[in-house]
Amino acid sequence: MEMAVQAITDYKDQASDIFRDETDLPQDIAEDVMREAIESMGFSGMQERLYGKVDYKKAIYAFIPQAYPVALMLDAKAEKGNGSATIQMSQTSMRVQFLKQNGDIVDERGKLFPSIRRGNRTLHVVTIVCKFIYAEPNPGTYSLIKIIIACIPNLILQNRYNPNPDNTIWRAGRHAPTLGEEFRVRLSFSKLKKKSDWRVRTLQIQVYNPHCNYPIIPVIVD
Repeated sequence: MEMAVQAITDYKDQASDIFRDETDLPQDIAEDVMREAIESMGFSGMQERLYGKVDYKKAIYAFIPQAYPVALMLDAKAEKGNGSATIQMSQTSMRVQFLKQNGDIVDERGKLFPSIRRGNRTLHVVTIVCKFIYAEPNPGTYSLIKIIIACIPNLILQNRYNPNPDNTIWRAGRHAPTLGEEFRVRLSFSKLKKKSDWRVRTLQIQVYNPHCNYPIIPVIVD
C-alpha cells in the first residue's frame, strides 16, 4: 500500500496535467495514469503471469523486511463523487455482507483468491483501488481534484472487517439486475478508514487559477 501511495504521490502533478490536456474519457485517463505512475517508480518484480479483472496486476516482492511474494492488483476509477468506489466481485476475495435500505441481507462471495500459487511460491493477493476524482468545468474538459487510494482487505481478514451484515465496509453498488448486469458493490471509504486508518489515503490536488497566485481547493459533495 505504501509503495503504491508513494508512486502515485510522485506522479500526481503529472496526473493533473494529463487530465487537463487529454481528450480521452476520464476512466481511460485514470487507467493510463495509474499504470504510468507504478511503472515510473518501478517495483521489485518477478517473472510470474497473473490473471484477474483489474487494470494493473504484477507479481512483486515486498520487503517487510524479508522478501515476501505479493500478487499486486490495482484498479483505477474515475468519478465525480468521493465517498466510495464501485468494484466487481472479481476484484475482491472477501465475502460481501451488508443490509440494503429495505432491510434485505446481501451476502455475496468474492471471486478473487486470497492467495495465488505459482510453482513453489505462494503469492499473497493485495488489492488496491485508486479513485481519481475530477470536475468537468466545461463539456469535454477535466480537472483532477483529488486521488483516493484504498487497500481492500483480504479474505483472511474477513472477521475483522465484515463479520456480518451489520458490521461492514460495503454499500449497495450501482448495477441493474433487471438488465442482466453483474452484481457490483461499493467500498465505503469512511467505513474502511474507521476500521483501519492506514487503508485509505487521500492526495489533494492543488488547482491554480491563472488569474491569481494562490491554489484553489475545490469542494466536491458525494
